[in-house]
Amino acid sequence: MGFLVIELQRRELIITRFRTAGRTIVCEQSECLPAGDAAGLSELLKTTYLRREDDTVILAVDPSLLSCREMALPLTDRRKLREILPLELKGETARDTDALIFDSIIRGDGTQLAVWGGKRELSERIELLVTAGVEPHIVTASLFAWRHLLPSDAGGTMLLADPSGAAIYRDGELLFFRTFQDDDPSTEIDRTVTALELTDGVTVERVYLLGDLAEMDIPAGRDSWMPLPAATELVSAFGGDRRLAVARACAWSVVWADRKGDIVNFRHGDLACVSGSRKVRRQLFVSAALAAMALFIFCVDLGMRYGFVRKDLDSLNHSIGTIYREIFPNRKRAMDEVGEVKAEIRKLSGIGAGIGALTALKKLAEIKGNDVAGFYETEIEGNQVRLKGDAATIPAVSDLKNRAGVVLSGVEVGEIRTKPDGSVAFSLRGTLKEEAR
Repeated sequence: MGFLVIELQRRELIITRFRTAGRTIVCEQSECLPAGDAAGLSELLKTTYLRREDDTVILAVDPSLLSCREMALPLTDRRKLREILPLELKGETARDTDALIFDSIIRGDGTQLAVWGGKRELSERIELLVTAGVEPHIVTASLFAWRHLLPSDAGGTMLLADPSGAAIYRDGELLFFRTFQDDDPSTEIDRTVTALELTDGVTVERVYLLGDLAEMDIPAGRDSWMPLPAATELVSAFGGDRRLAVARACAWSVVWADRKGDIVNFRHGDLACVSGSRKVRRQLFVSAALAAMALFIFCVDLGMRYGFVRKDLDSLNHSIGTIYREIFPNRKRAMDEVGEVKAEIRKLSGIGAGIGALTALKKLAEIKGNDVAGFYETEIEGNQVRLKGDAATIPAVSDLKNRAGVVLSGVEVGEIRTKPDGSVAFSLRGTLKEEAR
């Protein structure tokens, strides 16, 4: 994971890229440009500092764009505070709160430091980066994260300053901040310290200098002033270069604050980051397209399966129709070939009327005798049986009629025809007896 920190300060523009490895933050490259060099900034962002896929882009604006006020609200949820602060401060800010964007810093004593900036001014800075092809995920001011630069054993009231302004921390918590208007930071620091002592009775015990101020000659009599004592994590992030670590400490502090989850971020509400939502929309579109494709393939597969089954059924029905015409050649017209064949099968299997057709046919075959060649047509409908067959002689037919009395009642012999070879064709009908079923 990487971080691309872009500091748009009043006096200079600083770009720093960090790479994280576990809990360690490592500076990969850093460059400084004169203030107002938008073309140079755009060129660097499009070439040397081209945003990587996993980079979190942080825009640190000049603190002169922001204001603050101490509040005491019974809330610790910063998201809710962002919604409430415009209502709480309505009519108490120099500009209408609808034109401002708010965030807050939660203190340990239950109070909050409300911070805000103009939507138009911040939007212009965001648009500057968007034009260069880099959209920031976070918009903040580095001095809100300077508490991560304080020495671990530091207590009391400390003032941290760089060329853009000063932040006053008491016991590690931000009291307020002030931007420098004068070109002489030393004078601005003296004014800030004096104002604190006269108005709030707060005595600054130590002044830490950051950035370019760490290289200046400390005026005589300023025994409490000193360059920032860089922590081990800060120095190691810059490969052991203490001087560079102090110069780029502001960029490091906002990255550390983001990793700790307490960074001030104005990228919400009307200034919310849209690249993330675009990415989500693209992902949802891809997911929807894949789902639609899967559904289409499923429907095609289902349609093909239905077609194959339908084709098989049509073939089966055609085969049944052919079999039907072979079984019932005298039935010229069938309303439902399949249904009639099924009905006949049920009759033959004893379903419906309850007649054991197979048993009856077996008994008829047993009484046939040797003089009867066979039955070439047998029809059983209900308990009525009709037979057609061939016999050697007419007396053989009479004998069959007598023997059929075991199985049939009311046996009648129909037409008897003599064939050229001397044999006869006959028909016989009767009612199937109950015991033969």
